Order: sequence, then C-alpha cells, then structure tokens
Amino acid sequence: MKKVLVTGGTSYIGKHCIAQLLEKNYDVSTTIRDINKSSEIKSDIEKFLKKPIELKFFEADLLKDDGWDDVIKSCDAIIHVAGPFPVNYDGKEEDLTHPHENGTMRIFKYANKNGVNRIILTSSVASVWMDSDLGLLTYFDEKNWTDLSNKNLDAYSKGKTLKEKAAWDYVSKNDSIKLTSILPSVVLGPGIGSPVRRGSLEFFQMLINKEMPVAPPFKVGLVDVRDVAKMHIAALENDKSIGKRIIVSENTYWVKDFCKMLNDLGHNAPTFSPPVFLVKFMANFDNTIKPIKSLLGLDLNFNIDPAKTILNYQPISIEKTIKDTSDYLKSYDQ
Repeated sequence: MKKVLVTGGTSYIGKHCIAQLLEKNYDVSTTIRDINKSSEIKSDIEKFLKKPIELKFFEADLLKDDGWDDVIKSCDAIIHVAGPFPVNYDGKEEDLTHPHENGTMRIFKYANKNGVNRIILTSSVASVWMDSDLGLLTYFDEKNWTDLSNKNLDAYSKGKTLKEKAAWDYVSKNDSIKLTSILPSVVLGPGIGSPVRRGSLEFFQMLINKEMPVAPPFKVGLVDVRDVAKMHIAALENDKSIGKRIIVSENTYWVKDFCKMLNDLGHNAPTFSPPVFLVKFMANFDNTIKPIKSLLGLDLNFNIDPAKTILNYQPISIEKTIKDTSDYLKSYDQ
C-alpha cells in the first residue's frame, strides 16, 4: 500500500484529498501546524465518510525545519496542498509570498533527502492568468506564466507563482523528483467540517450575504473541490502526468451570471455589474476587490484539455457545485 503525505490537513482541498485517498485504501498521513486540532480533523473526515479512519498526524510548519525529516521519510509520495489564501489581506506582501516559496522548497529539500521522488503540487490558475501579454490574451493554458514584474500583480497570485516556479526550478536541477502541478480555478463545493471564512468559500459567502453590493465585472473560473482532490489523486496514479502543469476548471463565468445562478436557489446575490473603470477606482479603497483588479473586464478562459485527456477529467456541473455549496453552508447556519 502506497504511503501518501498530504500537507495542509486542515485545509479545504487537503481534507478532500485525505478523504478520497482513504476511500482508495491508501496509507495516509498529514501535517498540521497545531497537533491539538488532530481529533477535530479526524472526526470531521469520519463524519464525511461515515466510517472510522486511520490517519496519522504530524505537527509541522512550512516556515521551520523542525519535524519535516521525520514527516517525509515516512511516506512514498507527497500531495503538497499547504499554503495561505487571503481575501481581506492587509499585511506585508512578503508575509504571504514567503511561506509559499520557502515552504515549498522545504518540502522538496526533505523529499529529495529522503528519496521521496513523487510530488503533486497544488498551484492555481493565478500562476497563469497574469501573463505579460495580459490585455492581448483571453485564453490561457499551461504554457502561460504569470509575469512577476507586472505592477498590478496581487500578493496571492505572486505567492502562488513563486511557489510553482520554485518547484519546477528545483526539479530542473534534481531530475529524480517527478512533479505534477494541479492548477485549479476558484474552488467551491461542500467542505469537510465547519466552513471557514477565508479563500474561495468566503467569496461565495460574500456574494450570498450581499457583502459585495455589486457583481464585479470580471469572469471567474469555477471548479468543484471534489474534482480538485480527484485530479490530485488521478495525477498521482498516472505517470503520463509527470512533468505537466494541469489546469482544472469546470468553466468560466461572469460574476453577474454566477450571481443569477445563486439567486435561482433563493439567495439574494447582487446582479448589477458596474462599469469596469468605476470598479477599478473602487479597488484602490476596497481590499475585497484588490485581488481581482487586473481581471476586471477580461474575457477569461482556460484550456482544460490536458486534464480531460491525461486525467479523464469529467467535471461536476457548476449547477450541482453551487447547490451543494449552498446546502453545505446552510447546514452550518442552523
């Protein structure tokens, strides 16, 4: 039985990766920053799977060397999910980009040291959509890279790009490491355990709670968290994915159209989409808009053919994803 380490065991994607690996009878371990949360995480996954599980926990921090040697030498492969995601981000940029880049290098260093040569990396479409040709492009694929010199680059996109670039650079110098990176768009779907107000779920909650008074005029890629986890495991099991960047997204939608789908389920999301120039001006003062300032008005589309041809990606429909996300959040409001 292959032993798989999932970093970021408290995370939205991480929990789903753990659950799906366990369902396929892998021997799974995970890292968390606070070992006191292990019982809660185990209980959440057991409730989700409706059965008892065996899951090993290690306390480890991406910013420290402590413990990583013991963590990684106990596994055969790594799914590296761990990493921060801001929405209302007011801190210093390096507070976000540093954990992404240096934390990932720590994983790769100890993997190489301990002969663990298979790594699946959770990246993001944020590492492709700020190409230097932005404004000329509307269709992005795995060949595109976010331009780190772009003056409009937000901290999250920069962090994700630095993380993935560092990983591929390491692999180019250490060819024993077999890497696949999975690049999901905005991730929705039911979580495991209670919802946390951050990341892509917060975007969903802000819309249904009308914390965004208008529908920003931009297009967003959407993907189900269950599919994202499934693609990580499919990549792990398929050597044809080695050396590939694979975008995972059900499709892209203008936010106003996404809001209409929410309202079909009884929500009261905003459907008015103001002019692009006005929202760009508002972004200078509103931290909820700043991360998408560069995407305003862009007819964004992604190439998901590699996911379909290599990993047999058959996406859950966005309608089901939205309904299941809504039902999940409602279940915790009661």
